[in-house]
Amino acid sequence: MSSIFQPCLATTGIGSVPFSEGGEGVSFLLKAGLSIPFWPQLPKRCFLEEMIPQYSEGMPCVRVMADQERIVFDPADRAVELEEFYTKFMEEDPALFPISREAAAGLYEFERMAANRTWPVVKGHTTGPVTFCTGIYDQDKNPLYSDADLRDAAVKTIVRKVQWQIKFLKRFASERVLIFVDEPVLAAYGSSTYIYVSEEAVVEMLGEVFSAIAEAGAIPGIHVCGNSDWGMIVRSGVQVVNFDAYQYGSSISLYANDIKTLFERGGSIAWGIVPTTTAVHKETAQSLTNLLLTCFDGLIKKGFSKDLLRERAILTPSCGTGSLTPEVAQRVFELLAEVRKLASG
Repeated sequence: MSSIFQPCLATTGIGSVPFSEGGEGVSFLLKAGLSIPFWPQLPKRCFLEEMIPQYSEGMPCVRVMADQERIVFDPADRAVELEEFYTKFMEEDPALFPISREAAAGLYEFERMAANRTWPVVKGHTTGPVTFCTGIYDQDKNPLYSDADLRDAAVKTIVRKVQWQIKFLKRFASERVLIFVDEPVLAAYGSSTYIYVSEEAVVEMLGEVFSAIAEAGAIPGIHVCGNSDWGMIVRSGVQVVNFDAYQYGSSISLYANDIKTLFERGGSIAWGIVPTTTAVHKETAQSLTNLLLTCFDGLIKKGFSKDLLRERAILTPSCGTGSLTPEVAQRVFELLAEVRKLASG
């Protein structure tokens, strides 16, 4: 097995699917013909399945009020809770930080329905630390991000949950586990809303999670459902960059030097080429393949070879399909499979 991940236009998806029952979600994905299957997040099932609540269990000073569908940031017992948290963290046992069945029914249904099956690569996912820390506020509307100690605890909560998840998924991957760190907030990085988020903090937070993924023997990836500062993200140590290539594919060539660095360390680009918006109704597999090749051309003009771009390419929808209808989600994955065939020809 090569030490460099060479996906060669492999297909996978982002976490969410439009079902409220785990078995439905897993059955749908196993029938989708993905070369890199993944376990489904089910935001239509319950509040706990949404991306921030799903990874909040065990986080100090954070209360998930599932019946009220809200998260409360309560630092009243901050010192005590942080001490208890770090004591548990220092035991270096990911089993102390599981993702519960209540919060991730699709994960456990994947375990049941994929029993005795393996694929070369299986994908998991986690909410990213920046999105997590900027999405939880105290009663005065201060984000958890503003508390350096709790921000560190959030990163370490995600680290342990990712380590636990990798061990859980290794049974189904004959070669590697791929983990996408979902960071939708980084599509707005640098905007007035998140002016308080520094590049230094982003690189440090992401870097700690990516290092933990790599040290556990898995491939660290990132999903941003939009455009971002890809140079900053590459500097954080990621191996797979996934973005909305349908809308922003041409922009990646602006970061040619950073992509060169990514490729030199064995990295890949996951092109979110199939839209998960109403645009999916007007596109065909051929039009999307043409768009993908146009995106490739932007990098080819910067000195990249077409063969290398294909070798280091994953194909995905532009974002999760959790907000769509099952019928539209099926069209998304059908188009994805067809684009792979055309792009491979």
